[in-house]
Amino acid sequence: MDQKEFLLYSLKSTIVPSTGCTEPVAIALCSAVARSKAPGTVKKIEIVLDLGLFKNAMGVGIPGLDRRGVPLCCAIGLVDGNPENGMDILGKIKTLHKDEIEKTASMVEVSVREDIPTLFIQVTLTTDASCVRVITTDRHDHIASIQTPPFTEYQLSADVSAAPEIQNYTLQDIVEFVDKMPVEQFAFLWDGVEMNRKMSKAGMEKGFWKDIAPLDSEHNLLPLTQRMTGAASYARMSGIMLPTMTATGSGNQGITVFLTVDTVCQSYHIGYERELRALALANLINVFAKSYMGSLSPICACGVASGLGASIGIVYALGGTEVQMLGAMKNMLGGVSGMICDGAKEGCANKVAIGAGCALISALTALQGQQLSADNGILADNMTTLYEHLSTLIHNGMTNMNRTIVDIMLADC
Repeated sequence: MDQKEFLLYSLKSTIVPSTGCTEPVAIALCSAVARSKAPGTVKKIEIVLDLGLFKNAMGVGIPGLDRRGVPLCCAIGLVDGNPENGMDILGKIKTLHKDEIEKTASMVEVSVREDIPTLFIQVTLTTDASCVRVITTDRHDHIASIQTPPFTEYQLSADVSAAPEIQNYTLQDIVEFVDKMPVEQFAFLWDGVEMNRKMSKAGMEKGFWKDIAPLDSEHNLLPLTQRMTGAASYARMSGIMLPTMTATGSGNQGITVFLTVDTVCQSYHIGYERELRALALANLINVFAKSYMGSLSPICACGVASGLGASIGIVYALGGTEVQMLGAMKNMLGGVSGMICDGAKEGCANKVAIGAGCALISALTALQGQQLSADNGILADNMTTLYEHLSTLIHNGMTNMNRTIVDIMLADC
Protein backbone atom coordinates (compact mmCIF):
# COMPACT_ATOMS: atom_id res chain seq x y z
CA MET A 1 0.00 0.00 0.00
CA ASP A 2 1.14 3.56 -0.67
CA GLN A 3 1.01 6.26 2.01
CA LYS A 4 -2.57 7.34 1.33
CA GLU A 5 -3.87 3.77 1.20
CA PHE A 6 -2.09 2.81 4.41
CA LEU A 7 -3.28 5.80 6.44
CA LEU A 8 -6.85 5.41 5.20
CA TYR A 9 -6.72 1.71 6.07
CA SER A 10 -5.31 2.55 9.52
CA LEU A 11 -8.25 4.88 10.04
CA LYS A 12 -11.04 2.64 8.78
CA SER A 13 -9.78 -0.62 10.27
CA THR A 14 -9.54 0.78 13.81
CA ILE A 15 -12.95 2.48 13.97
CA VAL A 16 -15.85 0.05 14.39
CA PRO A 17 -19.09 0.05 16.41
CA SER A 18 -19.40 -2.08 19.52
CA THR A 19 -22.14 -2.55 22.10
CA GLY A 20 -20.59 -2.93 25.53
CA CYS A 21 -17.04 -2.62 26.82
CA THR A 22 -14.73 -4.19 24.26
CA GLU A 23 -13.03 -6.64 26.65
CA PRO A 24 -16.27 -8.48 27.57
CA VAL A 25 -17.22 -8.24 23.89
CA ALA A 26 -13.93 -9.85 22.85
CA ILE A 27 -14.45 -12.68 25.35
CA ALA A 28 -18.03 -13.20 24.15
CA LEU A 29 -16.90 -13.21 20.51
CA CYS A 30 -14.11 -15.72 21.09
CA SER A 31 -16.53 -17.93 23.04
CA ALA A 32 -19.19 -17.70 20.33
CA VAL A 33 -16.67 -18.80 17.72
CA ALA A 34 -15.78 -21.78 19.91
CA ARG A 35 -19.45 -22.73 20.28
CA SER A 36 -19.97 -22.52 16.51
CA LYS A 37 -17.20 -25.11 16.08
CA ALA A 38 -18.26 -27.47 18.89
CA PRO A 39 -21.81 -28.89 18.71
CA GLY A 40 -23.28 -30.96 21.50
CA THR A 41 -23.95 -30.53 25.21
CA VAL A 42 -21.39 -28.37 26.99
CA LYS A 43 -19.32 -30.33 29.51
CA LYS A 44 -16.35 -28.07 30.30
CA ILE A 45 -15.31 -24.47 29.62
CA GLU A 46 -11.81 -23.15 30.24
CA ILE A 47 -10.72 -19.60 29.52
CA VAL A 48 -7.22 -18.11 29.77
CA LEU A 49 -6.68 -14.33 29.64
CA ASP A 50 -3.74 -11.97 29.74
CA LEU A 51 -3.58 -9.87 32.88
CA GLY A 52 -4.64 -6.61 31.22
CA LEU A 53 -7.72 -8.07 29.59
CA PHE A 54 -8.73 -9.82 32.82
CA LYS A 55 -8.39 -6.48 34.63
CA ASN A 56 -10.70 -4.77 32.15
CA ALA A 57 -13.34 -7.52 32.00
CA MET A 58 -13.79 -8.46 35.65
CA GLY A 59 -15.85 -5.53 36.91
CA VAL A 60 -17.50 -3.72 34.01
CA GLY A 61 -21.20 -3.77 33.07
CA ILE A 62 -22.39 -6.31 30.48
CA PRO A 63 -25.28 -5.11 28.29
CA GLY A 64 -28.46 -7.04 29.10
CA LEU A 65 -27.18 -8.64 32.31
CA ASP A 66 -27.48 -7.55 35.93
CA ARG A 67 -24.28 -9.21 37.14
CA ARG A 68 -20.68 -8.85 36.02
CA GLY A 69 -17.55 -10.96 35.65
CA VAL A 70 -15.47 -12.98 33.18
CA PRO A 71 -17.58 -16.18 33.42
CA LEU A 72 -20.68 -14.23 32.36
CA CYS A 73 -18.78 -12.58 29.48
CA CYS A 74 -17.90 -16.06 28.26
CA ALA A 75 -21.34 -17.56 28.88
CA ILE A 76 -23.30 -14.88 27.02
CA GLY A 77 -21.20 -15.56 23.93
CA LEU A 78 -21.61 -19.34 24.24
CA VAL A 79 -25.37 -19.23 24.78
CA ASP A 80 -26.63 -16.35 22.66
CA GLY A 81 -23.73 -14.96 20.62
CA ASN A 82 -23.49 -15.03 16.85
CA PRO A 83 -19.83 -14.72 15.80
CA GLU A 84 -20.84 -13.23 12.46
CA ASN A 85 -21.80 -10.03 14.31
CA GLY A 86 -18.19 -9.34 15.29
CA MET A 87 -17.64 -6.55 17.79
CA ASP A 88 -21.36 -5.80 17.92
CA ILE A 89 -22.10 -9.35 19.04
CA LEU A 90 -23.89 -8.22 22.22
CA GLY A 91 -25.88 -5.49 20.49
CA LYS A 92 -27.33 -7.92 17.94
CA ILE A 93 -28.69 -10.41 20.48
CA LYS A 94 -32.50 -10.27 20.24
CA THR A 95 -33.36 -12.54 23.17
CA LEU A 96 -31.16 -13.21 26.19
CA HIS A 97 -31.58 -16.63 27.81
CA LYS A 98 -30.51 -15.43 31.26
CA ASP A 99 -31.11 -18.68 33.16
CA GLU A 100 -29.02 -20.62 30.65
CA ILE A 101 -26.32 -17.93 30.74
CA GLU A 102 -26.13 -18.15 34.55
CA LYS A 103 -25.97 -21.95 34.41
CA THR A 104 -23.24 -21.88 31.78
CA ALA A 105 -21.26 -19.23 33.68
CA SER A 106 -21.04 -21.53 36.68
CA MET A 107 -19.09 -24.00 34.51
CA VAL A 108 -16.44 -21.53 33.37
CA GLU A 109 -12.92 -21.99 34.76
CA VAL A 110 -10.86 -18.78 34.50
CA SER A 111 -7.08 -18.51 34.65
CA VAL A 112 -4.64 -15.68 33.95
CA ARG A 113 -1.23 -15.74 32.27
CA GLU A 114 1.11 -13.00 33.41
CA ASP A 115 3.81 -13.84 30.86
CA ILE A 116 1.77 -12.62 27.89
CA PRO A 117 2.49 -8.97 26.97
CA THR A 118 -0.37 -8.54 24.51
CA LEU A 119 -4.13 -8.99 24.34
CA PHE A 120 -4.84 -12.71 24.67
CA ILE A 121 -7.96 -14.86 25.06
CA GLN A 122 -8.00 -18.64 24.88
CA VAL A 123 -11.30 -20.50 25.13
CA THR A 124 -11.23 -24.29 25.30
CA LEU A 125 -14.73 -25.76 24.96
CA THR A 126 -15.48 -29.43 25.55
CA THR A 127 -18.86 -30.95 24.69
CA ASP A 128 -20.16 -34.52 24.62
CA ALA A 129 -19.44 -34.55 20.89
CA SER A 130 -16.28 -32.50 20.33
CA CYS A 131 -13.57 -30.23 21.70
CA VAL A 132 -12.17 -26.99 20.30
CA ARG A 133 -9.72 -24.26 21.33
CA VAL A 134 -10.08 -20.72 19.97
CA ILE A 135 -7.49 -17.99 20.51
CA THR A 136 -7.83 -14.22 20.12
CA THR A 137 -4.65 -12.13 20.06
CA ASP A 138 -3.44 -8.55 19.48
CA ARG A 139 -6.86 -7.12 18.57
CA HIS A 140 -10.23 -7.69 20.19
CA ASP A 141 -11.72 -9.26 17.06
CA HIS A 142 -8.64 -11.07 15.73
CA ILE A 143 -9.33 -14.80 15.88
CA ALA A 144 -5.77 -16.05 15.48
CA SER A 145 -6.22 -19.80 15.92
CA ILE A 146 -8.91 -22.49 15.93
CA GLN A 147 -7.64 -25.93 16.99
CA THR A 148 -8.98 -29.39 17.68
CA PRO A 149 -7.06 -31.95 19.77
CA PRO A 150 -4.21 -32.60 20.00
CA PHE A 151 -3.62 -28.94 20.90
CA THR A 152 -0.29 -27.25 20.24
CA GLU A 153 1.11 -24.22 22.04
CA TYR A 154 0.20 -21.07 20.14
CA GLN A 155 3.29 -19.02 19.27
CA LEU A 156 2.73 -15.44 20.28
CA SER A 157 4.20 -12.57 18.31
CA ALA A 158 5.64 -9.50 20.00
CA ASP A 159 3.10 -6.87 21.08
CA VAL A 160 3.09 -4.53 18.11
CA SER A 161 -0.37 -3.08 18.85
CA ALA A 162 -2.74 -1.63 16.29
CA ALA A 163 -0.54 -0.55 13.38
CA PRO A 164 3.23 -0.32 13.98
CA GLU A 165 3.87 0.81 10.40
CA ILE A 166 2.37 4.15 11.33
CA GLN A 167 5.52 4.88 13.32
CA ASN A 168 7.25 5.49 9.98
CA TYR A 169 5.13 8.60 9.43
CA THR A 170 5.71 12.11 10.74
CA LEU A 171 3.14 14.59 11.97
CA GLN A 172 3.65 16.47 8.70
CA ASP A 173 2.89 13.30 6.71
CA ILE A 174 -0.35 12.69 8.60
CA VAL A 175 -1.52 16.31 8.40
CA GLU A 176 -0.76 16.38 4.67
CA PHE A 177 -2.80 13.20 4.18
CA VAL A 178 -5.75 14.67 6.09
CA ASP A 179 -5.57 17.91 4.09
CA LYS A 180 -5.39 16.30 0.65
CA MET A 181 -7.67 13.26 0.93
CA PRO A 182 -11.12 13.83 -0.62
CA VAL A 183 -13.40 14.55 2.32
CA GLU A 184 -15.88 11.91 1.16
CA GLN A 185 -13.36 9.30 2.35
CA PHE A 186 -13.89 10.57 5.89
CA ALA A 187 -17.70 10.68 5.77
CA PHE A 188 -17.97 7.43 7.76
CA LEU A 189 -16.55 9.28 10.77
CA TRP A 190 -19.83 11.15 11.17
CA ASP A 191 -21.44 7.87 12.20
CA GLY A 192 -19.11 7.95 15.19
CA VAL A 193 -20.19 11.47 16.10
CA GLU A 194 -23.89 10.62 15.98
CA MET A 195 -23.49 7.25 17.71
CA ASN A 196 -21.43 8.64 20.57
CA ARG A 197 -23.72 11.67 21.00
CA LYS A 198 -26.58 9.23 21.64
CA MET A 199 -24.50 7.44 24.25
CA SER A 200 -23.76 10.77 25.92
CA LYS A 201 -27.46 11.60 26.05
CA ALA A 202 -28.13 8.20 27.63
CA GLY A 203 -25.51 8.90 30.28
CA MET A 204 -27.04 12.26 31.14
CA GLU A 205 -30.46 10.65 31.39
CA LYS A 206 -28.90 8.08 33.72
CA GLY A 207 -27.80 10.91 35.98
CA PHE A 208 -24.13 11.56 35.22
CA TRP A 209 -23.23 15.05 36.51
CA LYS A 210 -26.93 15.82 36.84
CA ASP A 211 -28.09 19.08 38.45
CA ILE A 212 -24.62 20.46 39.22
CA ALA A 213 -25.30 24.10 38.43
CA PRO A 214 -21.72 25.26 37.66
CA LEU A 215 -21.43 22.47 35.09
CA ASP A 216 -24.72 23.17 33.33
CA SER A 217 -23.79 26.28 31.35
CA GLU A 218 -23.96 25.67 27.61
CA HIS A 219 -21.59 28.59 27.17
CA ASN A 220 -18.77 27.15 29.28
CA LEU A 221 -16.88 24.90 26.91
CA LEU A 222 -14.70 23.09 29.45
CA PRO A 223 -17.46 21.58 31.63
CA LEU A 224 -19.60 21.02 28.53
CA THR A 225 -16.85 18.97 26.89
CA GLN A 226 -16.23 17.01 30.07
CA ARG A 227 -19.92 16.36 30.60
CA MET A 228 -20.48 15.20 27.02
CA THR A 229 -17.60 12.74 27.14
CA GLY A 230 -17.98 11.62 30.74
CA ALA A 231 -21.69 10.95 30.40
CA ALA A 232 -21.13 8.76 27.35
CA SER A 233 -18.45 6.75 29.14
CA TYR A 234 -20.59 6.35 32.26
CA ALA A 235 -23.48 4.96 30.22
CA ARG A 236 -21.22 2.58 28.34
CA MET A 237 -19.40 1.29 31.43
CA SER A 238 -22.67 0.65 33.24
CA GLY A 239 -23.84 -1.65 30.43
CA ILE A 240 -26.30 0.50 28.46
CA MET A 241 -27.60 -1.40 25.42
CA LEU A 242 -26.39 1.12 22.85
CA PRO A 243 -23.48 0.94 20.40
CA THR A 244 -20.39 3.12 20.69
CA MET A 245 -18.02 3.94 17.87
CA THR A 246 -14.71 2.60 19.08
CA ALA A 247 -11.18 3.73 18.30
CA THR A 248 -8.26 1.25 18.32
CA GLY A 249 -10.40 -1.32 20.10
CA SER A 250 -11.90 0.89 22.80
CA GLY A 251 -15.25 2.60 23.11
CA ASN A 252 -13.93 5.05 25.69
CA GLN A 253 -11.14 6.04 23.32
CA GLY A 254 -13.74 6.58 20.63
CA ILE A 255 -15.80 8.69 23.01
CA THR A 256 -12.82 10.85 23.96
CA VAL A 257 -11.70 11.41 20.37
CA PHE A 258 -15.08 11.91 18.71
CA LEU A 259 -16.98 13.87 21.35
CA THR A 260 -14.12 16.13 22.48
CA VAL A 261 -13.41 17.27 18.94
CA ASP A 262 -17.11 17.45 18.04
CA THR A 263 -18.09 19.52 21.10
CA VAL A 264 -15.38 22.06 20.33
CA CYS A 265 -16.29 22.17 16.64
CA GLN A 266 -19.96 22.73 17.43
CA SER A 267 -19.12 25.48 19.92
CA TYR A 268 -16.89 27.28 17.40
CA HIS A 269 -19.30 26.66 14.50
CA ILE A 270 -16.68 24.72 12.54
CA GLY A 271 -18.04 23.42 9.24
CA TYR A 272 -18.81 19.78 8.48
CA GLU A 273 -15.83 19.23 6.18
CA ARG A 274 -13.31 20.80 8.55
CA GLU A 275 -14.67 18.76 11.44
CA LEU A 276 -14.37 15.51 9.48
CA ARG A 277 -10.74 16.27 8.70
CA ALA A 278 -10.08 17.15 12.34
CA LEU A 279 -11.65 13.85 13.41
CA ALA A 280 -9.52 11.94 10.91
CA LEU A 281 -6.35 13.57 12.25
CA ALA A 282 -7.35 12.99 15.88
CA ASN A 283 -8.05 9.31 15.24
CA LEU A 284 -4.79 8.76 13.37
CA ILE A 285 -2.80 10.33 16.20
CA ASN A 286 -4.65 7.99 18.56
CA VAL A 287 -3.52 5.05 16.39
CA PHE A 288 0.03 6.44 16.43
CA ALA A 289 0.01 6.74 20.22
CA LYS A 290 -1.41 3.25 20.74
CA SER A 291 1.29 1.74 18.52
CA TYR A 292 3.77 2.84 21.20
CA MET A 293 1.61 2.18 24.27
CA GLY A 294 0.47 -1.35 23.38
CA SER A 295 -2.98 -2.88 22.99
CA LEU A 296 -3.77 -2.99 26.74
CA SER A 297 -1.56 -0.69 28.78
CA PRO A 298 -1.24 0.08 32.51
CA ILE A 299 -1.64 3.71 31.38
CA CYS A 300 -5.22 4.90 30.73
CA ALA A 301 -5.42 5.02 26.94
CA CYS A 302 -8.78 6.81 26.86
CA GLY A 303 -7.27 9.67 28.83
CA VAL A 304 -3.75 9.71 27.39
CA ALA A 305 -3.68 8.34 23.81
CA SER A 306 -7.13 9.60 22.87
CA GLY A 307 -6.64 12.85 24.74
CA LEU A 308 -3.46 13.43 22.73
CA GLY A 309 -5.37 12.75 19.52
CA ALA A 310 -8.23 15.01 20.53
CA SER A 311 -5.87 17.88 21.42
CA ILE A 312 -4.34 17.80 17.94
CA GLY A 313 -7.77 17.52 16.35
CA ILE A 314 -8.85 20.68 18.17
CA VAL A 315 -5.76 22.62 17.11
CA TYR A 316 -6.34 21.54 13.50
CA ALA A 317 -10.05 22.42 13.59
CA LEU A 318 -9.25 25.91 14.87
CA GLY A 319 -6.65 26.54 12.17
CA GLY A 320 -3.49 25.90 14.16
CA THR A 321 -0.05 24.99 12.86
CA GLU A 322 1.99 21.80 13.26
CA VAL A 323 4.17 23.61 15.80
CA GLN A 324 1.05 24.32 17.84
CA MET A 325 -0.09 20.69 17.44
CA LEU A 326 3.20 19.49 18.90
CA GLY A 327 2.78 22.06 21.65
CA ALA A 328 -0.67 20.69 22.45
CA MET A 329 0.78 17.16 22.69
CA LYS A 330 3.48 18.34 25.09
CA ASN A 331 0.94 20.22 27.19
CA MET A 332 -1.29 17.15 27.25
CA LEU A 333 1.39 14.60 28.09
CA GLY A 334 2.86 16.93 30.68
CA GLY A 335 -0.45 16.71 32.53
CA VAL A 336 -1.85 13.18 32.25
CA SER A 337 1.08 10.85 31.51
CA GLY A 338 0.72 9.18 34.92
CA MET A 339 -3.00 8.36 34.69
CA ILE A 340 -3.25 4.61 35.35
CA CYS A 341 -5.78 2.10 34.03
CA ASP A 342 -7.25 0.27 37.01
CA GLY A 343 -9.79 -1.75 35.05
CA ALA A 344 -12.95 -0.97 33.13
CA LYS A 345 -15.81 0.34 35.29
CA GLU A 346 -18.03 3.41 35.72
CA GLY A 347 -15.09 5.35 37.17
CA CYS A 348 -13.58 5.44 33.67
CA ALA A 349 -16.06 8.24 33.02
CA ASN A 350 -14.08 10.53 35.31
CA LYS A 351 -10.84 9.68 33.50
CA VAL A 352 -12.45 10.28 30.11
CA ALA A 353 -13.75 13.65 31.35
CA ILE A 354 -10.31 14.57 32.71
CA GLY A 355 -8.64 13.55 29.45
CA ALA A 356 -11.14 15.53 27.38
CA GLY A 357 -10.77 18.60 29.57
CA CYS A 358 -6.98 18.42 29.47
CA ALA A 359 -7.09 18.01 25.67
CA LEU A 360 -9.16 21.17 25.37
CA ILE A 361 -6.92 23.21 27.67
CA SER A 362 -3.76 21.84 26.06
CA ALA A 363 -4.98 22.79 22.60
CA LEU A 364 -6.22 26.27 23.48
CA THR A 365 -3.06 27.17 25.38
CA ALA A 366 -0.90 25.89 22.51
CA LEU A 367 -2.89 28.06 20.13
CA GLN A 368 -1.97 31.02 22.35
CA GLY A 369 1.71 30.16 21.97
CA GLN A 370 2.03 28.53 25.39
CA GLN A 371 3.62 25.11 25.49
CA LEU A 372 5.67 23.15 27.98
CA SER A 373 9.41 22.96 27.39
CA ALA A 374 10.90 19.69 26.16
CA ASP A 375 12.96 19.45 29.36
CA ASN A 376 9.78 18.96 31.41
CA GLY A 377 9.79 15.36 32.62
CA ILE A 378 9.40 12.86 29.78
CA LEU A 379 8.61 15.42 27.08
CA ALA A 380 10.52 15.96 23.82
CA ASP A 381 10.67 18.40 20.90
CA ASN A 382 9.40 15.98 18.23
CA MET A 383 6.45 13.63 18.07
CA THR A 384 8.35 10.37 17.63
CA THR A 385 10.69 10.95 20.59
CA LEU A 386 7.75 12.07 22.71
CA TYR A 387 6.01 8.73 22.19
CA GLU A 388 9.23 6.76 22.54
CA HIS A 389 9.59 8.27 26.02
CA LEU A 390 5.99 7.32 26.83
CA SER A 391 6.65 3.78 25.61
CA THR A 392 9.75 3.49 27.79
CA LEU A 393 7.78 4.70 30.80
CA ILE A 394 5.15 2.01 30.21
CA HIS A 395 7.21 -0.98 29.15
CA ASN A 396 10.26 -0.43 31.37
CA GLY A 397 8.85 1.49 34.30
CA MET A 398 5.48 -0.19 34.84
CA THR A 399 6.19 -3.89 34.37
CA ASN A 400 4.43 -4.88 37.62
CA MET A 401 1.65 -2.29 37.46
CA ASN A 402 -1.13 -4.55 36.13
CA ARG A 403 -0.30 -7.30 38.62
CA THR A 404 -0.44 -4.83 41.52
CA ILE A 405 -3.73 -3.33 40.34
CA VAL A 406 -5.37 -6.74 39.88
CA ASP A 407 -4.18 -7.87 43.33
CA ILE A 408 -5.83 -4.82 44.90
CA MET A 409 -9.04 -5.34 42.91
CA LEU A 410 -9.27 -9.04 43.82
CA ALA A 411 -8.60 -8.31 47.48
CA ASP A 412 -11.63 -6.02 47.52
CA CYS A 413 -13.95 -8.50 45.80
